[in-house]
Amino acid sequence: MPEELTDDRLGMVFTTTDLTGPDLISQPLGVEHLFVNLDRFLPQANQTAVSFKDLAGLSFVVLDDIGAWKDVIGKEIEDAHFMYQDERDAMDEITRYSSFPYFTTNVTAADPSYHPVPANNRVERSIKGPKAELTIYMTVKRQRQTQVQPLVDRLKAAWAKLPTTPTTGEQMC
Repeated sequence: MPEELTDDRLGMVFTTTDLTGPDLISQPLGVEHLFVNLDRFLPQANQTAVSFKDLAGLSFVVLDDIGAWKDVIGKEIEDAHFMYQDERDAMDEITRYSSFPYFTTNVTAADPSYHPVPANNRVERSIKGPKAELTIYMTVKRQRQTQVQPLVDRLKAAWAKLPTTPTTGEQMC
């Protein structure tokens, strides 16, 4: 990826790695927090936050194009079954008419194409631990930093308004 920036095939990239070097500069935009949406009758739904270990053995419906999160959940949740969906519409249908858990992040709430399952069916819970957070960086060629700084500042300001805890679902008694 750094080659695509240095040879001008790409103007900027978003990564989970700080790629700062002689020709590149990375700036953190914010932290993406992973949440799990659980059927309200699962025992884990009674917790305010869950660990990856708490999710072991469950079956999840997952949007296929979730970037670095795909590796994280695959490595951190033992004996899990992941049913990957290529299309957002298919994902929405399955989550609406099934009880399979699925993942969201604090960034999901800002996606206008996201349609959450009604709160009476699901509760959204934080996942505990450092692997449930990813710092997102914006990387550009050093010579372009001044040119893109206004955009970076707007992105950082918007990111600062994102929730850091789940926005749906109340803790069950």
